[in-house]
Amino acid sequence: MARYATARYAVKEAREATWARRVALFFVQLMILTVLLHRFASLTTPAALNLIGVSIAGLLIAIAIAVGAIVRIWFGGQTGAAQAFAAILIACLGLAVPGFYLSKVVLLPPLTEVETTQEEPLDFRALAAQRPADANPIKEPDEAQVEAQVEAYPDIGPMVIERSAPEVFSIVDEAVQRLGWTIALNEAPGETGIGRIEATDRTLIMGFTDDVVIQVKGDDAHATVDVRSVSRYGLHDLGTNAARIRTLLAEVTAALEKGEKTVLEQVEPKEEAADK
Repeated sequence: MARYATARYAVKEAREATWARRVALFFVQLMILTVLLHRFASLTTPAALNLIGVSIAGLLIAIAIAVGAIVRIWFGGQTGAAQAFAAILIACLGLAVPGFYLSKVVLLPPLTEVETTQEEPLDFRALAAQRPADANPIKEPDEAQVEAQVEAYPDIGPMVIERSAPEVFSIVDEAVQRLGWTIALNEAPGETGIGRIEATDRTLIMGFTDDVVIQVKGDDAHATVDVRSVSRYGLHDLGTNAARIRTLLAEVTAALEKGEKTVLEQVEPKEEAADK
């Protein structure tokens, strides 16, 4: 009786695909750990920025390895395509948030500070001593920076309010507290009619600390609110400082509108009673 034997061919697995997945997982975990340690622990900002840069480079390398593995699998017939595509998916998920912020590097000018009055930027007193030695130096913006801010953020400017300086200062102070900023200096307007608030604010995801100084200047009838927001680290603020100033001024505007509505609500019942 004839015996038939079946030949089995061993199919090799593309090991590059497995390593690509491992590399992608490692650097995604490193990025998440860096954010957590900087946000909630004592990891310094320069170290966090370096680790984020290393993580981004590692994820790009993982994608390159996975693409090479896919090419080898396509022409060589090895297995491991699922591992390679998994590596690309993991790396893309890890690069999603950095990619969003890196897009702002292209769209926005490389500014590290924004102020409502570029010609006369406010100075820091209390926070100047609290800034780390390796932080960005605080200096007056040059002509190129002024032009870049005007072009990118034409809506950023002083806020003029037809109320007394002490009243406006109280509204601004309450707005800063509602925003959760850490106040380092609080000087109400005195005889000079100039009030000052210095505070720090942290970004949402990474928890980068930025410095803010607010000045309320005026008299018994008018007041002007000026704001300066400065990043401590980095070559680009990614639009954070402008967004912070907009948020503060919007909070002050909302408080003013709420106060006006409250006064009207108190007057309307009296008018209705008089009509009756």
